[in-house]
Amino acid sequence: MIKFYKFLFISIALLFTISSCDNEEELNGTPPELEALNTEIIAAPGDEIRFEGTLADENGITEIRLVNEELLLNKNIIFAQPAKKYYLDYKFSIAENVSEKVFDVTLEVKNRADLTENWTIAVDVATSPTITGVPASINASPGGDISITGSIADNNGIETVTITGTSLSINESLDVNDAPNAYDLNYNYSIPSEAERTVHKIVLSVTSVLNRTTEQTIDLNLTGEEVTYENVYAAGGFQWVPWNPSLAYEMDQDPDNEGWFYTELPSWDGGFDEVKFLGQTDWAPNNWGLVDASDPSLGMVNDENSAAIVMPANGKNPAYYSVRFNPYELSYQIEEITEAKTPRDEMYIVGKGFPDYPNLDWNFEEAIPMTKNPYGFGEHLFLVEGLNFSDAVELKFLGQNTGWGPYDAGFVEGGETQAPVRWAQIEVGDGTADVKINDQAGTYSVLFDAYLERALIWQE
Repeated sequence: MIKFYKFLFISIALLFTISSCDNEEELNGTPPELEALNTEIIAAPGDEIRFEGTLADENGITEIRLVNEELLLNKNIIFAQPAKKYYLDYKFSIAENVSEKVFDVTLEVKNRADLTENWTIAVDVATSPTITGVPASINASPGGDISITGSIADNNGIETVTITGTSLSINESLDVNDAPNAYDLNYNYSIPSEAERTVHKIVLSVTSVLNRTTEQTIDLNLTGEEVTYENVYAAGGFQWVPWNPSLAYEMDQDPDNEGWFYTELPSWDGGFDEVKFLGQTDWAPNNWGLVDASDPSLGMVNDENSAAIVMPANGKNPAYYSVRFNPYELSYQIEEITEAKTPRDEMYIVGKGFPDYPNLDWNFEEAIPMTKNPYGFGEHLFLVEGLNFSDAVELKFLGQNTGWGPYDAGFVEGGETQAPVRWAQIEVGDGTADVKINDQAGTYSVLFDAYLERALIWQE
């Protein structure tokens, strides 16, 4: 019996020794490794920035720190279970009153063997130059002279001012001495007599001593005619089919001031709160947005790379905004609509020309029911998908299928139209107009916003 217990004791001890050795063999002397990391971040005071990278360690990562005292950044990530690979994605808001300079943020990574590796991430914080008073467009003729004037400013100093125009072979670097904080622009140019009679793009570019650049595009119109915009559209994340220029929402022209176009738009959190303006149902040639998304005060520019304007949803589902835009002045206005409205319980499509509803033919009892709150995007929204249109469709909306009243909703501009119907205005009342969609058979979706009283109809 004694020999048995002695044998058992030795076996257990040996087992623990082997186990211990195995654990020690799992750890090695290799510190954490970096597979990818964004080591330079460009930002402005008040911006939200993102630290991104991929970290790996065979021993297992146990702790990650991001530290910079001046930025008041001290982020610790502690792992309950060691991770052999970690995808860093951390957002941080820079204070509005922070100094404009490069901040070195330390990324410290520790593994299960208590080995630590450090990397430095440069966060370059500075504001961009401002351009004011420079015209968005100039009308002239070949052989004539123009002047481009305005004011340029930068808190840290202006390094360069350039004016370029590829189609006119303009490539000018203006004299800027001693990095001034303010610069009065006064550039004179003689247009070649053989210049093409079209609208030429001239780009004013300003760079600061802290390597921030602001640009403004100037349309030089040599056509001999005033540049006019008959149609302006809103496109962006707010669209039911986001960022689709072919389904951009048409804006209405202000009858009291024809330079302005207006509409009302929904806005949701999660990237569905952005808007830009287009002069056509494509991204070019007219694509109006912000010079810099982080600083709307820098104004607007007509460029495919312009930044979107944000309509903050602030958790609402959705928020609603009144939106106005003037392409001649490159100015916009957004204002949240706060009027409270009771959501409707039901909505229907009434009309004729729908093969799947042969008994409809303007019979309100057979009206097509719409889905309320589609995909959870709001109690005021109603949607029908997969609706087959014949070659001759007529339609409007009802708030009930028991009669024509009390909610009879037709189109402000009814009659024959071409699909898609782009965010058309709706009016409620007896005898309101329907739209007629002829010779455009296919499968369609119909969206109705009962809060804004607007409708969208498009072929799937």
